[in-house]
Amino acid sequence: MNTDSGRPEAALEARDRAALRALFGLPTGLLLLTFAYATTRYVVFGPWTVGHIPLYVLNKAISWSALWLVALALALGPLARLAPGRFARHLWRRRYFGIMGFALASLHVVMSLAILNYAYYRQFFRQAFELTALAEFSMAMGALAWFLLLAPLAGSLPGARAQMSARYWQLLQKIGVLGMLLGGLHVSYGVPGWLTPAAWYGGLPPITLWSASAVVIALALRMLAPRSSGEAQ
Repeated sequence: MNTDSGRPEAALEARDRAALRALFGLPTGLLLLTFAYATTRYVVFGPWTVGHIPLYVLNKAISWSALWLVALALALGPLARLAPGRFARHLWRRRYFGIMGFALASLHVVMSLAILNYAYYRQFFRQAFELTALAEFSMAMGALAWFLLLAPLAGSLPGARAQMSARYWQLLQKIGVLGMLLGGLHVSYGVPGWLTPAAWYGGLPPITLWSASAVVIALALRMLAPRSSGEAQ
Protein backbone atom coordinates (compact mmCIF):
# COMPACT_ATOMS: atom_id res chain seq x y z
CA MET A 1 0.00 0.00 0.00
CA ASN A 2 1.34 3.45 -0.96
CA THR A 3 0.53 6.76 0.64
CA ASP A 4 -0.23 10.01 -1.15
CA SER A 5 3.43 10.94 -0.95
CA GLY A 6 4.41 7.78 -2.80
CA ARG A 7 6.23 6.23 0.13
CA PRO A 8 5.23 2.73 1.22
CA GLU A 9 3.21 2.58 4.41
CA ALA A 10 5.79 0.25 5.98
CA ALA A 11 8.55 2.80 5.38
CA LEU A 12 6.48 5.56 6.95
CA GLU A 13 5.73 3.39 9.96
CA ALA A 14 9.44 2.59 10.36
CA ARG A 15 10.27 6.30 10.19
CA ASP A 16 7.61 7.20 12.74
CA ARG A 17 8.67 4.37 15.03
CA ALA A 18 12.28 5.60 14.98
CA ALA A 19 11.10 9.15 15.70
CA LEU A 20 9.03 8.01 18.68
CA ARG A 21 11.97 6.04 20.06
CA ALA A 22 14.19 9.11 19.78
CA LEU A 23 11.52 11.30 21.39
CA PHE A 24 10.74 9.00 24.30
CA GLY A 25 13.50 6.37 24.54
CA LEU A 26 16.57 8.14 25.90
CA PRO A 27 14.56 10.94 27.58
CA THR A 28 12.48 8.37 29.47
CA GLY A 29 15.59 6.48 30.55
CA LEU A 30 17.26 9.72 31.63
CA LEU A 31 14.18 10.81 33.57
CA LEU A 32 13.98 7.48 35.38
CA LEU A 33 17.68 7.69 36.28
CA THR A 34 17.44 11.25 37.57
CA PHE A 35 14.23 10.46 39.44
CA ALA A 36 15.92 7.52 41.19
CA TYR A 37 18.87 9.76 42.10
CA ALA A 38 16.62 12.57 43.36
CA THR A 39 14.55 10.15 45.45
CA THR A 40 17.68 8.61 46.95
CA ARG A 41 19.24 11.98 47.71
CA TYR A 42 16.24 13.84 49.07
CA VAL A 43 14.07 11.10 50.58
CA VAL A 44 16.39 8.22 51.52
CA PHE A 45 19.23 10.40 52.80
CA GLY A 46 17.61 13.83 52.94
CA PRO A 47 14.90 15.38 55.10
CA TRP A 48 12.01 15.10 52.64
CA THR A 49 9.24 12.55 53.07
CA VAL A 50 7.65 10.15 50.60
CA GLY A 51 4.74 12.56 50.33
CA HIS A 52 7.02 15.08 48.58
CA ILE A 53 7.96 12.67 45.77
CA PRO A 54 5.08 13.47 43.36
CA LEU A 55 5.92 17.18 43.05
CA TYR A 56 9.08 18.41 44.78
CA VAL A 57 11.32 15.41 44.10
CA LEU A 58 9.94 14.70 40.63
CA ASN A 59 10.43 18.37 39.73
CA LYS A 60 14.12 18.03 40.59
CA ALA A 61 14.44 15.10 38.18
CA ILE A 62 12.51 16.91 35.46
CA SER A 63 14.66 20.05 35.64
CA TRP A 64 17.87 17.99 35.55
CA SER A 65 16.68 15.91 32.60
CA ALA A 66 15.49 19.00 30.71
CA LEU A 67 18.86 20.74 30.85
CA TRP A 68 20.77 17.58 29.96
CA LEU A 69 18.55 16.95 26.93
CA VAL A 70 18.94 20.53 25.68
CA ALA A 71 22.70 20.26 26.19
CA LEU A 72 22.80 16.94 24.34
CA ALA A 73 20.82 18.39 21.43
CA LEU A 74 23.32 21.26 21.14
CA ALA A 75 26.36 19.01 21.63
CA LEU A 76 25.58 16.36 19.02
CA GLY A 77 26.80 18.59 16.17
CA PRO A 78 30.25 19.13 17.75
CA LEU A 79 30.43 15.44 18.66
CA ALA A 80 29.70 14.53 15.03
CA ARG A 81 32.53 16.81 13.88
CA LEU A 82 34.95 15.35 16.42
CA ALA A 83 34.00 11.71 15.82
CA PRO A 84 31.87 11.48 12.64
CA GLY A 85 32.03 7.70 12.46
CA ARG A 86 30.43 7.37 15.87
CA PHE A 87 28.03 10.30 16.15
CA ALA A 88 27.16 11.58 12.66
CA ARG A 89 24.45 8.93 12.23
CA HIS A 90 22.73 10.20 15.37
CA LEU A 91 22.44 13.85 14.29
CA TRP A 92 18.80 13.41 13.32
CA ARG A 93 17.98 12.63 16.95
CA ARG A 94 18.96 16.07 18.26
CA ARG A 95 15.68 17.58 17.11
CA TYR A 96 13.75 15.16 19.31
CA PHE A 97 16.09 15.62 22.27
CA GLY A 98 15.65 19.38 21.99
CA ILE A 99 11.87 19.16 21.73
CA MET A 100 11.60 16.88 24.75
CA GLY A 101 14.09 19.02 26.69
CA PHE A 102 11.97 22.10 26.07
CA ALA A 103 8.78 20.22 26.99
CA LEU A 104 10.31 19.10 30.29
CA ALA A 105 11.62 22.61 30.94
CA SER A 106 8.08 23.94 30.47
CA LEU A 107 6.74 21.34 32.89
CA HIS A 108 9.47 22.33 35.36
CA VAL A 109 8.30 25.96 35.20
CA VAL A 110 4.72 25.00 36.01
CA MET A 111 5.67 22.65 38.84
CA SER A 112 8.13 25.12 40.36
CA LEU A 113 5.59 27.94 40.42
CA ALA A 114 3.14 25.62 42.18
CA ILE A 115 5.50 25.21 45.16
CA LEU A 116 7.54 28.43 45.05
CA ASN A 117 7.15 29.42 48.68
CA TYR A 118 9.14 29.72 51.87
CA ALA A 119 8.30 26.21 53.07
CA TYR A 120 9.81 24.48 50.02
CA TYR A 121 12.61 26.88 49.01
CA ARG A 122 13.69 28.56 52.19
CA GLN A 123 17.09 29.43 50.73
CA PHE A 124 15.31 31.56 48.10
CA PHE A 125 13.80 33.93 50.64
CA ARG A 126 15.25 36.66 52.81
CA GLN A 127 11.99 36.49 54.71
CA ALA A 128 8.68 34.77 54.05
CA PHE A 129 7.63 36.98 51.11
CA GLU A 130 10.90 38.50 49.85
CA LEU A 131 13.30 36.74 47.50
CA THR A 132 17.04 37.04 47.98
CA ALA A 133 19.11 38.74 45.27
CA LEU A 134 20.53 35.37 44.19
CA ALA A 135 17.04 33.89 43.92
CA GLU A 136 15.83 36.82 41.81
CA PHE A 137 18.84 36.42 39.52
CA SER A 138 18.19 32.69 39.25
CA MET A 139 14.50 33.15 38.42
CA ALA A 140 15.30 35.81 35.80
CA MET A 141 17.87 33.58 34.12
CA GLY A 142 15.43 30.68 34.07
CA ALA A 143 12.67 32.76 32.48
CA LEU A 144 15.04 34.17 29.83
CA ALA A 145 16.45 30.70 29.14
CA TRP A 146 12.98 29.30 28.49
CA PHE A 147 12.17 32.22 26.17
CA LEU A 148 15.40 31.90 24.15
CA LEU A 149 14.97 28.14 23.74
CA LEU A 150 11.87 28.90 21.68
CA ALA A 151 14.26 29.80 18.83
CA PRO A 152 15.85 26.36 18.31
CA LEU A 153 12.46 24.79 19.02
CA ALA A 154 11.04 26.70 16.04
CA GLY A 155 13.94 25.43 13.92
CA SER A 156 13.13 21.87 15.02
CA LEU A 157 9.58 21.90 13.68
CA PRO A 158 8.93 19.55 10.74
CA GLY A 159 10.06 21.12 7.48
CA ALA A 160 11.52 24.22 9.13
CA ARG A 161 15.14 23.38 8.34
CA ALA A 162 14.42 22.83 4.65
CA GLN A 163 12.86 26.31 4.42
CA MET A 164 15.79 28.12 6.04
CA SER A 165 19.25 29.14 4.90
CA ALA A 166 22.20 27.61 6.73
CA ARG A 167 23.11 31.04 8.11
CA TYR A 168 19.77 31.68 9.81
CA TRP A 169 19.40 28.10 11.00
CA GLN A 170 22.80 28.48 12.66
CA LEU A 171 21.59 31.74 14.22
CA LEU A 172 18.72 29.86 15.87
CA GLN A 173 21.22 27.34 17.23
CA LYS A 174 23.37 30.15 18.67
CA ILE A 175 20.32 31.60 20.39
CA GLY A 176 19.71 28.11 21.77
CA VAL A 177 23.27 27.97 23.09
CA LEU A 178 22.69 31.28 24.86
CA GLY A 179 19.46 29.89 26.28
CA MET A 180 21.32 26.83 27.52
CA LEU A 181 23.96 29.07 29.13
CA LEU A 182 21.26 31.05 30.92
CA GLY A 183 19.76 27.73 32.01
CA GLY A 184 23.11 26.99 33.63
CA LEU A 185 23.02 30.36 35.37
CA HIS A 186 19.49 29.55 36.53
CA VAL A 187 20.84 26.77 38.76
CA SER A 188 23.40 29.17 40.28
CA TYR A 189 21.22 29.40 43.38
CA GLY A 190 22.74 26.05 44.30
CA VAL A 191 26.37 27.28 44.25
CA PRO A 192 26.64 27.67 48.05
CA GLY A 193 25.71 24.01 48.40
CA TRP A 194 28.35 22.94 45.86
CA LEU A 195 31.06 24.25 48.17
CA THR A 196 30.02 22.24 51.22
CA PRO A 197 30.34 18.54 50.29
CA ALA A 198 30.17 17.57 53.93
CA ALA A 199 26.53 18.68 53.91
CA TRP A 200 25.54 16.73 50.80
CA TYR A 201 22.75 14.28 51.57
CA GLY A 202 24.27 10.80 51.51
CA GLY A 203 27.44 12.27 50.03
CA LEU A 204 25.57 12.74 46.73
CA PRO A 205 26.35 15.96 44.80
CA PRO A 206 23.47 18.43 44.42
CA ILE A 207 21.30 18.13 41.32
CA THR A 208 22.06 21.76 40.47
CA LEU A 209 25.74 20.81 40.18
CA TRP A 210 24.96 17.90 37.84
CA SER A 211 22.72 20.19 35.79
CA ALA A 212 25.38 22.87 35.45
CA SER A 213 27.92 20.25 34.39
CA ALA A 214 25.81 19.50 31.29
CA VAL A 215 26.10 23.13 30.20
CA VAL A 216 29.86 23.17 30.79
CA ILE A 217 30.37 19.97 28.80
CA ALA A 218 28.22 21.15 25.88
CA LEU A 219 29.97 24.54 25.73
CA ALA A 220 33.38 22.86 25.89
CA LEU A 221 32.49 20.57 22.99
CA ARG A 222 31.28 23.49 20.90
CA MET A 223 34.57 25.31 21.51
CA LEU A 224 36.61 22.20 20.68
CA ALA A 225 34.75 21.60 17.42
CA PRO A 226 33.58 24.96 16.03
CA ARG A 227 31.38 24.87 12.94
CA SER A 228 33.01 26.04 9.75
CA SER A 229 31.39 28.88 7.76
CA GLY A 230 28.30 27.68 5.91
CA GLU A 231 28.32 24.25 7.54
CA ALA A 232 24.83 22.99 8.29
CA GLN A 233 25.58 20.84 11.32
